[in-house]
Amino acid sequence: MKTSLHAFFAIILGVFFIYKGIDKIPMKLKDISKEEIVSTIIERNSYEAPVGYKITMNTFRQSGFIRLIAVFQILAGILMILPPTRLFGLLMLLPIILNIFFMHVFFDNRVGENVMTGSLLFLNTILCSYYYKDLIKIFWIKQKSLF
Repeated sequence: MKTSLHAFFAIILGVFFIYKGIDKIPMKLKDISKEEIVSTIIERNSYEAPVGYKITMNTFRQSGFIRLIAVFQILAGILMILPPTRLFGLLMLLPIILNIFFMHVFFDNRVGENVMTGSLLFLNTILCSYYYKDLIKIFWIKQKSLF
């Protein structure tokens, strides 16, 4: 039962990130009105959300950075769907979703986005914890005594 639940949630998370990765590939810039820029940046001398977030995301989109993230999201999603590569996909997705979560926490003040990305980060962490014993074997290096 535990294995089938793990597989189910890993596949759901993988499909979600494949979908979100494909959704990022066409370049869609966020609309920023001149009034938003003037009232936030010039009058208040601030880059607070949502103006600062929109500027940051537009910069990422135009530079191609978002497309690079999309490719890695799609790759991680595919790896998570396949059982032999599921752990690698989960570990590949972990820094990506951590970055997305902190981007929303620090640049975007929408609570719903923070809850959604936080939930995805939590789910990814829980799914990685399923491989706790394997991860300990990989990362735990025994120190050899000099004496």
